[in-house]
Amino acid sequence: MIIAGFGRMGQIVGRLLRLQGITFTALENDPDQVQVLRRFGTTVYFGDPTRLELLRAAGADEAKVLVIAVDDTEETLKLAEVAKRHFPHLKVMSRARNRRHVHLLMDRGLTQIVRETFHSSLKLSEMVLTELGVPQDRIRRALDLFADHDERALAQAHAFYEDERKMIQSAKDAADELTTLFEADRR
Repeated sequence: MIIAGFGRMGQIVGRLLRLQGITFTALENDPDQVQVLRRFGTTVYFGDPTRLELLRAAGADEAKVLVIAVDDTEETLKLAEVAKRHFPHLKVMSRARNRRHVHLLMDRGLTQIVRETFHSSLKLSEMVLTELGVPQDRIRRALDLFADHDERALAQAHAFYEDERKMIQSAKDAADELTTLFEADRR
């Protein structure tokens, strides 16, 4: 198990793995971050995770999973390419900064991708709706409907994400479809 990028997201993954008794190797290319983490007693290795020799030293030949949690979009894409090319047995899971980043990772063969603000935005929406007095069953249905629809629309748009005209039309169509779905659900 390797976590490449040990900032906010990588650390949470690491903490949960540690609580499950699962060992991992953490890689971080920001020397200041490495220094801070080491002061807190965290074992983290400094280096560029896109470098093949560092991945080998981290145990990529034997690891089962690589989590890409680096901040930089280009570095994420490069690491995905290196991992897929040299370690085809690795299950690669990645964070993505936005929808375009998801498409670029999909182009590199990744299927397990988490948009970094998607789930936190859903959680914030849930909190707002709760505060406004919307019943919990309606909130759950709305969140599920929205999330499922958004994930499907994102996957469908992969076929034409390079075409801005089609992307704009797809976004409009998806918004109209979502409105129709919510209206039907309210009835």
